[in-house]
Amino acid sequence: MMPYSSDLISGLKAFGLSDKDARVYLAGLEMGPSTVLDLSRRTEFPRTTLYPILERLCRQGVFRTGKDRKRTVYTAEPPETLERRMEEWRGAFCKSLPLLESMRRTFSQSAGVTIYEGTDGFKRLWKQLLRSGVREYRLITTGVGLLDYVKEPYLVKQIISERLERGIKSKQLIPSGRAAQKIVEKDPSELRESRFLPEKTTLPATVIIFANFVAFITTRRENTMILLTSGDVAATYKTFLISFGTRQNARDTLWACQIPPRRF
Repeated sequence: MMPYSSDLISGLKAFGLSDKDARVYLAGLEMGPSTVLDLSRRTEFPRTTLYPILERLCRQGVFRTGKDRKRTVYTAEPPETLERRMEEWRGAFCKSLPLLESMRRTFSQSAGVTIYEGTDGFKRLWKQLLRSGVREYRLITTGVGLLDYVKEPYLVKQIISERLERGIKSKQLIPSGRAAQKIVEKDPSELRESRFLPEKTTLPATVIIFANFVAFITTRRENTMILLTSGDVAATYKTFLISFGTRQNARDTLWACQIPPRRF
C-alpha cells in the first residue's frame, strides 16, 4: 500500500471521506483512469471492498466512471473540483442558517429538562407526545388554554386526529363550565375520559403526564413549555391525578357524564 502523509488524509477527511475513501481517492489521483483491479493492486484493498467505496464516491462526486475498451474505469475528480463542491455545500448551508437558528430558538435543553417556546415549540412538544409510543396520557387543563398557541382546527385536525389514529387515550381533569361541557360532549368520539373540577378552579397552565415525562404548558403571555424527564415526578403526578379523580365527594370532583350541580 502506498504511504500517504497524515496531512493529506486529514485534509480529505475534512471533505467527509473516511480513511479508506481518502486512500482510494489518492490512488486514483495518481493513476488517472483506472479499473477496479488497478486500484486494488495500488491500494491493496480487495475488489469486494473497493466496489462499494467507489460506488459511494461516485455518488458524492469524488470519482466519475467511464469506458475504456469496454472496461469500466474510475477517474478521480481533480482537487479544484472538490474545492468547488465544498464551496457549494458551504453556500447551501449558509442559506439554511436562519432557519436552523429559528429552530434552535424554539427550545433549549439541559439534563432532564427541555424548554420549548411559541407555536413551533408547542407543535414539537405534541409531536413528541404522540410519537412516544404511549397508549394513554393524563392532563389537567382548562381545555381552551391550548388555543393560546394554535387555532381549534389545528387542534382537532392535527393533534386529536393523530391521537385517534394511533389509538391513544386521554384522561383529563377540567374545571366545570360551558366551554368544558362542549369539550366533554365529544369524549366518546375522541377517546377521552373527563372529570370535572369545581367551576372556579384557576388553571393558568396545562399539565400533561405521559410515560416518564411531565409537560407544563404556560399561557401565551409566558410563552413557554417545559418538558421534564423524570419517572419519579411523572409517577407522583399520575398518582395524584388518579387519587384526586376517583374521590367520591361530588363537591370536589364529578364524573364528566354527570351534570354539574346548580348553585343557588
